[in-house]
Amino acid sequence: MQKLSSRSLAPDFGMEISGIDFSKPLESDDINFIRNAWVKASGVLLFRGQDITPQDHVRLTSYFGGVYDKGATANPVLAHYYADGFPQIYRVSNKKINGKPLGREDAGTYWHSDSAWDPAQPRGSILHAIEIPSAGGDTMFANMYQAYDALSEPMKKMLDGLTAEHSLAAAVLRTSYAKEFSGKLDEASKKNAIWPVVRTHPYSGRKALFVNPGFTARILELSQTESDVVLELLFKHSTSPEFIYRHSWQLHDVLMWDNYCNMHYAVANYKAHGDRFLHRTTVLPD
Repeated sequence: MQKLSSRSLAPDFGMEISGIDFSKPLESDDINFIRNAWVKASGVLLFRGQDITPQDHVRLTSYFGGVYDKGATANPVLAHYYADGFPQIYRVSNKKINGKPLGREDAGTYWHSDSAWDPAQPRGSILHAIEIPSAGGDTMFANMYQAYDALSEPMKKMLDGLTAEHSLAAAVLRTSYAKEFSGKLDEASKKNAIWPVVRTHPYSGRKALFVNPGFTARILELSQTESDVVLELLFKHSTSPEFIYRHSWQLHDVLMWDNYCNMHYAVANYKAHGDRFLHRTTVLPD
């Protein structure tokens, strides 16, 4: 077992773990330490200085659940952003070679929970920073446990039992997905899921607010007008500064987050300051 230590990233949110080397296989005690920390940290874990290979990245991901492999399931619109020889790794970057994008440049430039439109939503993601700009390019995370806990009791009571539709079509209409899915709204509209507005996390047992501006289309039990008003209130509430951890990337950071209790937002203010190139894997539920 490696000698691990930890510190908080924000009040009751996020944890940096030191003393571990992901270029080597982990022992079961180390894996269990990180698994438990992922729950205790409300979903966000940081590991600095991890100069890892794609093979190391995929192996690391496998410790926490299934590893998403695009295989035949990748959306053809986005398939070319996967790494050559590593269909488990999605490239996020503004970098181009001979004018061809190496990764998806504007991935996640809005508040969202990854693949909330998928009935089998993956639990989380693991992102490795291979190149970073000289300034900018931060990623913000919202603690949706804290967002729920801070609601008034009457609001909690009203939301209890409500469900919301999450749709890729909503993202096409509102976000950077519009560029890739131009003319393909019918295809996007088939990708949707229904989740409780207040979701109980399967590992922690805690309640988290589960709506996001990227994918949440409407609350089904309310009229469209009522839904729009309530969702706008919840979106604004859950992105209040007191619930946010803002991560400033360093070279070879590895950052993992939990889609069931976090939203995140990639800040696209860096493009005049160099290339940003990251590898992302997706953790499927156990």
